[in-house]
Amino acid sequence: MLNDTVVGPVFSPKGYGEKLEIEGYELGDPYFIEREHNTVWYRFIVPFDAVLTFDIIPNRLDDDFDFMLFQYDGPNFCQLIADGQKLPVRTNISRKNIQVNGRTGLSESSVYEFVPSGPGSSYSRPLKVHKGAMYYLLVDNPFRENEGHTIQLHYKKLAPAVIAENKAAEERDRNTEKRQLVITVKDKSNGQRIPANIFVEGLPDSLANRFPVVSQVNLTVTSYRTYEINAVRKGYLLSNQTFIPKNDSLYEVEVMLEPMKVGDRINLENIKFEGDRTVILETSLNSLGQLKEFLEVNPSVQVDIQGHVNGEGKKNKKPFIRLSEERAQAIYEKLIEGGISASRLTYKGFGNSGMIYPTPVNNRQSEANRRVEIEILSL
Repeated sequence: MLNDTVVGPVFSPKGYGEKLEIEGYELGDPYFIEREHNTVWYRFIVPFDAVLTFDIIPNRLDDDFDFMLFQYDGPNFCQLIADGQKLPVRTNISRKNIQVNGRTGLSESSVYEFVPSGPGSSYSRPLKVHKGAMYYLLVDNPFRENEGHTIQLHYKKLAPAVIAENKAAEERDRNTEKRQLVITVKDKSNGQRIPANIFVEGLPDSLANRFPVVSQVNLTVTSYRTYEINAVRKGYLLSNQTFIPKNDSLYEVEVMLEPMKVGDRINLENIKFEGDRTVILETSLNSLGQLKEFLEVNPSVQVDIQGHVNGEGKKNKKPFIRLSEERAQAIYEKLIEGGISASRLTYKGFGNSGMIYPTPVNNRQSEANRRVEIEILSL
């Protein structure tokens, strides 16, 4: 709880704490960081009607801090954030700017409410706030080697009529964030619509995310959120893709299912592991469940589970091969626990010999190298 307008120096902890609330967002999302890294959450209550600005000041100038500011609005607040259904009111995820000594925050000279990753303004637009409102500020540093930061809050008093007008305008803006998403499943070989079991991850827990034996689904979704769309049908490869609705009112996504043949591979890109370990991340369990359903819908199919790791510029040493094989084995064991016969499954590890990006230039490419693939051995 921030009980003063100046707090610090605060030495950022290593990691995200007991619970990872924010993860799975695309690089470039204007509202959310990709995931929490080394984070501090601050809570503060506004003392009077005002324009809020603040500075996040790194103790070491070349440390890079990002922030997301949320307004508290009820007991389900934390869960809504975890579900991706609670949008921040201000963010700044831009690269550090040495010209301003690595600082970030809200500034009266800035015009942008949300600044995504990459080059951009180091400060976001100020926020008109009213007395008694509660806010949560997340400050994240993507690198463990940081020396902390100081926060300075600034309140500039405003007349109540101005606050009410601004509050109504922001409410109107939030109400425009809903978009219509239409998902249609087609046969890739002929373009005809076909029914399948459709799964949509990223929806609130209160909504159904499985739509069995349909060729089309119509949903109301939040823009700039990442949704994972899977489709399963007998005789076809498992389809997996992500989609981010942005500013249009209607989005139409075609899922093109490909008839299956021996030798085909499925990239299970949404099944992730803890760093340098074989522990499957909890967020991967839905994708793992859809792989299990694919095998249940196709009961005669046999597959080889193939593990790959990221090892840029390094020889394919035994530790790489062992880790990739153990990760493939972890998937193998989960499928058997779920009722899939071991006689239908084999597994192996390839280490870093099959990297998609031999010289990855960003975290997304490195993550793509760390993957598990399924090869169809028999139908």
